[in-house]
Amino acid sequence: MICQHALAASLAPPSSSTPVYKEECTQCFDSQDTPEGVDVCLSCFNGGCPAEPHNHAHQHSMKSGHYLTLNIRRKPKPPVAHSDGDDEDSQRPAKLTKLEIREHTGADDYEYHTFVRCWGCSGARVESGLENIEPTVSAVIRAVEASKGHEIKAWAEE
Repeated sequence: MICQHALAASLAPPSSSTPVYKEECTQCFDSQDTPEGVDVCLSCFNGGCPAEPHNHAHQHSMKSGHYLTLNIRRKPKPPVAHSDGDDEDSQRPAKLTKLEIREHTGADDYEYHTFVRCWGCSGARVESGLENIEPTVSAVIRAVEASKGHEIKAWAEE
């Protein structure tokens, strides 16, 4: 579907200090793990649930006039099957040679599904005409979640 709201939109991507609420609805805390996912407003980066009984994403768009959202859903990846070898050596991890601390991201554990929705067009999925909002969509996907941003800020203050 070609959406006139998407064609006319001039959306600024979030800055590194802008909180992006993409993990859950900011009002009822429905998460990305629900079958409907979470809609992130592409104007103010508020997260809202897109389905009944609350439909906070639609309520936000009608109050604010921010019609375009990015729907984000995630599903757990199936566990990786290990080799059929039952011997003890095949189940033992490789010998550790150095200790390393790495941030664990959900990218390894989940499959993410996204699409742009327009609440000005009855919540329809926008399939084309996304060229001018693509930088904002990409920035929202890459943005640090608001909860992680608050944790980082708390550490920086200490």
